Amino acid sequence: MSEVQPVVVGTSGRKRKRVTIADIAERAGVTSGAVSIAVNGKKGVSEATRARILAVAKELNWRPSHAAQALMGKGAEAVGLVLARPAHVVGEEIFFSRFIAGVQAVLSQRGYSLMLQMAADVDAEIDLHAKWIADGRVDGILVLDPRVEDPRVEALSRLDYPSVVVGGETDSGAIRSVHVDNGGGMALILEHLAALGHQRIGYVTGDQSFRHTQERINVFTQFTEERGIQGAISSGDFDPDLARTATGRMLAETPSPSAIIYDSEVMAIAGVGVLTAVGQNVPRDVSVVSFEDSSTCQVLHPTLTALSRDAVELGRAAAGEMLELLTGGNVEKAEQRITVITRESTAPPAA
Repeated sequence: MSEVQPVVVGTSGRKRKRVTIADIAERAGVTSGAVSIAVNGKKGVSEATRARILAVAKELNWRPSHAAQALMGKGAEAVGLVLARPAHVVGEEIFFSRFIAGVQAVLSQRGYSLMLQMAADVDAEIDLHAKWIADGRVDGILVLDPRVEDPRVEALSRLDYPSVVVGGETDSGAIRSVHVDNGGGMALILEHLAALGHQRIGYVTGDQSFRHTQERINVFTQFTEERGIQGAISSGDFDPDLARTATGRMLAETPSPSAIIYDSEVMAIAGVGVLTAVGQNVPRDVSVVSFEDSSTCQVLHPTLTALSRDAVELGRAAAGEMLELLTGGNVEKAEQRITVITRESTAPPAA
């Protein structure tokens, strides 16, 4: 027999007791066995009885538990995604909503849903993955922001559970990755600034434990060294307050950068605020580039030069890889394109 999920009543604000198959049987005037047959679509009861049982189940807001479905060999038809980022970062950065929209667009076409939850840190994310898997709540796991040495990937590999790492490099067994050309994006930005004549470039990074941040740092370091450009790196950790501090630190250097790259549009906007407050004109005194584009970048004054990459398509690609793992079929995935959108915030450095 299937267990059920707890139900919350409305008027009193108190929880009802767990609705069971026995409750449905008592209300419908049948045996518990008849209820089990009816709700699982098996033969053994008349259509009239089945209809009465299903009507009572609906009235009591009964749902079979994920664990019970898993024991019966039925998939959850859901994919899990945990965001181990501060809530204010997730709320402010457009990347997450676009990525999730792309994931859901593909999953919904195949009847799958997305289970989304926030976590305080990677350890909490690993615990959630384990709980979801044990309870049969998800058929696969999406992993964002892979670390250089990522315990989440190690844990999922041990469990041999269908997983897709966005921006990772694992592609064996039940673990797949969707490639993201972070180094290529950084190279495009640096080529743009170098072509304008900038010889002093700062880079305010996101979380430096992230693989994609390290890939960008590696390209930034190699490019500036090979071109004889003065490069400065400071962590902003995807936090606007830390980005403001990092910007102030760069301005205190002698000589200070004539251009600054920020790992997100939120940090770039915060940086522009600092530059303006201390009397630095953008782009006459300091050019600014965001590694993420958004509608805000297009309406800010000055408008922000930004790296354009389609987070919706990235989400679609991740969901496509997941469905291939789960169904064994091929899912068409669009090519991910990146380009620098030049706007008002970049110009040749002042003489």
